[in-house]
Amino acid sequence: MNRSLFFWGRLALFLGVSPLVPCCSNSSRAGGALSGWDAAVGGDTGATKSGSGGGAPVDINVSVLERNKHPSRDGNYLQPLLTKANVGAKTGGMALDAGFNATFTGSTWASPLYVDQGPGGKGAYFIVTNDNDVFAIDETDGHLAWPKPFNIGPAPQSAGPPGHCGPSYHVGILSTPVIDPKLGPDGFATIYVAGAIGNANGYIDRHEVHALSVNDGTERKGWPINVSAIQAAASIAAGITNFHAEASNQRSALSLVNGLLYVAYGGHVGDCDTYHGWVVAIDVANPSKTGAWATAGQGEAIWAAGGMASDGNGVIAVTSNSTTGITTHADSEEVVRVTGMATVNRSSANIFYPGDWRDHLDARDLDFGSSSPVLLSVPGAAPTNLLAAVTKAGTFYLLDPANLGGMDGYIAKLMIADDGMQIRTTLAAYTSTSGAHVILEATAAHCPGGTRQAIVSISVPPGAPPVPAVAWCAPTQDNVAPIATTSDGKNDAIVWFINHGNLIGVDGDTGMPIVTATGQCGVINEWISPIAVKGHIVVSSNGKLCSWSVH
Repeated sequence: MNRSLFFWGRLALFLGVSPLVPCCSNSSRAGGALSGWDAAVGGDTGATKSGSGGGAPVDINVSVLERNKHPSRDGNYLQPLLTKANVGAKTGGMALDAGFNATFTGSTWASPLYVDQGPGGKGAYFIVTNDNDVFAIDETDGHLAWPKPFNIGPAPQSAGPPGHCGPSYHVGILSTPVIDPKLGPDGFATIYVAGAIGNANGYIDRHEVHALSVNDGTERKGWPINVSAIQAAASIAAGITNFHAEASNQRSALSLVNGLLYVAYGGHVGDCDTYHGWVVAIDVANPSKTGAWATAGQGEAIWAAGGMASDGNGVIAVTSNSTTGITTHADSEEVVRVTGMATVNRSSANIFYPGDWRDHLDARDLDFGSSSPVLLSVPGAAPTNLLAAVTKAGTFYLLDPANLGGMDGYIAKLMIADDGMQIRTTLAAYTSTSGAHVILEATAAHCPGGTRQAIVSISVPPGAPPVPAVAWCAPTQDNVAPIATTSDGKNDAIVWFINHGNLIGVDGDTGMPIVTATGQCGVINEWISPIAVKGHIVVSSNGKLCSWSVH
C-alpha cells in the first residue's frame, strides 16, 4: 500500500477537501471522498481518455463504480448538500423526486451503480435483474438510456434438475457489478456483470462474466468469459471430483483491483448439491488470462451480497460452511486474503478463523460469511488500519488486515446480538465528530435500552488495542444495508437506510431520527444498499429506481 497516499488522503478528509486523486479524474467536482486505501486501489484504473470515442474522463469522486462506493466497502459518501439542517428542514427537506420516473422490468437483488459519463456523455444509473438484463437509466428523469437492455443470455428458471439442485429462490444476475473508469476503445467506461445462463430445460448451464460499454451496452472484444469452464478445469487440477456448475451461485458483489476482476461464488439457498467457495480472477486487459481459487472443503460459500473488501493487495473474503462433522479446519468460517490471479498464501497473516468455527458456527449453520467485511482507519489506534467482520451469531471482530492472525488472532471482539441467526447484512464504516463507526443491521441486537431489530452503530475508539462498543441503535423492520454521508468527510454524519420502502436518515453521532422521507419505493430485496449521488439518495426496488433529495 502507498503509505504516503494513505496519509494525504486521510488528511484531506479531515480538512474537508478532496484528497489527491490518481491519474486523470476531475476531482474538482463534488463527490464521494477517496480514502487512502481506495485511492491506491483505483490508481491504475483511474480515468484516462483513449481510443477514438467521444467520451470524457470519468469523475471517480462523483461516480459510484462499485458496491458501497469504495474498494474498502465503507459505504461512506461525501455529500456537501446533505447536511443535517437541510435534510431535516420542516419546510422542504428530504423528499422523493417526483420528476424522476425510472422503471424497468424484472426484480433486482443488486445495488445500483452510477457513472457521470454514461450514454452519450450523460450521467446514468445501472441496474441488473435476475432476468439477466442490464439497464442504463438516465439521471435526469429516469428514462431508459439504452435503446433496450442488454441481456447476457437466457435466465435460468431454477438452479438445476432434482438430484442436483432443484428449484432455488434466486437465479440470474444477483450481484452488484463493477465499473472500470478506464476508457475503452470507444471512449467510454466498462461495466462488468456476472450471472447464470440457462439451458433449454431452464436449468443453470454455466456462469458467465460480461464486459459492456456503458455508452450502449456493446460487448467488449474477448468477452464473455465462461467461468464454469474455468472452475471445471481448476477442479480437476485440485482433485475436486464433484464439480457441478448448477450448484454454484454468484451473489457477492464484484471487485476490480489493479486491473484484476475478482468474482466470488458460493451455493444456493438451501445448500443444494456439492459445492465449494470460489474466487475467480480475470485480467481485464487480457481476459484470456484467468485464475481460480477454491476452498479446500465443501460448502464453504463466499456469498455475502456486499462483496469482498480490498486494501490494494487482492481482496479479503469471508467464507461460510454448510458441511457438519468435519474435524480439521479447511477454509471453513474464515477471513482470507486472495491475491494476484486468485491465489492464497495459507499463513496466519492471510487467514483468520474463530476457535468455535466447528462446534458452534458449523454445527449450527451460524455462518461467518453471511456478512461482508469492511476496512476502516482509526487514528490513534494500534494498529491504525482495521478490518471489521461479523458472524451470523452476533460476534463482531476487529482484525489487523496486515496480519489476520490465524485461529483466534483477533484484535478485539464484541457480542452485539443474541446468539443465533441474527446478522446477515452489509457492513459500512465512517468517521464523524464522535470518532470512527461501523454500521450494520441486526435482529436481536444488544442496544442501549434493550434488544431489538435495528441498525447498529459500533464505535471504534483509539487505543492499543481499540475497544469497540455499541454506540447507538436505530429501529428497523427490514433486512437492509445502511450507508453514511458527511458534508466534508467528518461533519454532518448521517446514516441512511430503507424501512418499508421509506428512506430513513439518522444522526451518525447519536442515532437520533433526522428525517423519514416517505415515497413507498416498493419491494427492496435483502441487503440492497442505497447510493448517494449529487445530493440524491438512490435505491433500487423491483421494477423501480427511487431517488430522494432536498427540496
